[in-house]
Amino acid sequence: MMSLSSDDLDEIAEAARALAQRGGDILMDRFHATIEISFKGQNAHDPVTEVDHAIEDMIRDEVHRIFPTHGVLGEERDNGGPLDADIVWVIDPLDGTSNFINGIGMFACSIGILHRGTPIAGALWLPSNRFLVPGVYHSKVGEGLMFNGDAVDCGAPALQAASRLSTVPAGTGGVTGPAGRRFGIARTFGSTATELALAAEGSVQMALFDGSRIWDVAGGVSLCIAAGRAVYTKGRGSEERWRPFTRFGDKIDGPVNMEQLRKWSDPLVAGDASVLPASAAALKKEQSVAATAKRAAVKSVKRAFPNLPLPSYP
Repeated sequence: MMSLSSDDLDEIAEAARALAQRGGDILMDRFHATIEISFKGQNAHDPVTEVDHAIEDMIRDEVHRIFPTHGVLGEERDNGGPLDADIVWVIDPLDGTSNFINGIGMFACSIGILHRGTPIAGALWLPSNRFLVPGVYHSKVGEGLMFNGDAVDCGAPALQAASRLSTVPAGTGGVTGPAGRRFGIARTFGSTATELALAAEGSVQMALFDGSRIWDVAGGVSLCIAAGRAVYTKGRGSEERWRPFTRFGDKIDGPVNMEQLRKWSDPLVAGDASVLPASAAALKKEQSVAATAKRAAVKSVKRAFPNLPLPSYP
């Protein structure tokens, strides 16, 4: 699969783990501190902080020092290293910036390493998790999910699907009320990387993302693959079907470069194989214009005629 020795992979994975921890240390040090905040373009809902920049620059500098032939693709800076590098580090220095600046301890420092678009290692620092201590979830090809150097038991709670958690994009309709509970109890945590870590460890049964960017998901996808979770992706057209994830840029013939990786923004879902991709496909149908209009119409009629035996839509 890879033109990498096991020693090379070990070195890459350990460096990713160490750098994610260093990023986490910076985040812990600056959490609740006074920091400079700006916004990307005119988007007042898309903040970026000096901490984002400091962590990305630190990771980028270290990668260039240790692995000068590797590429670096980050959310906040331009591409670094050879454009056609076989190995690319994909960095989200602070995933969940809005949570961070509002004092909510649900954010992450995420690193995913790709070989020609295929995840080979990942490291994701979280301030809290099922172990209730800050630390790094990490993975590499051929090894299961790890946390701070120890193997993670990725067993899921013994609950029916309707009683388990599923994370969905903010504002998703059709996921509340009796009809929506077939997808599980819907949650939105404000950090894509965190939600993928929860899917990897088995805390949520399905984590659905509609058009995230590659830096949001690269590290978490690696964790999910290591944990044995199902991962699917699809094109953005309504006629597209979910297909098993193989690599970022899987529809591109031949090698994929950093510019092509940066443009990736396909829908993606990860979680328990027992509910995927059927639940993801059903939920996407609930977001169609027709389904949304039907829910609105039923709500309107039920308000006017509360005793009519109509279907229970959220």
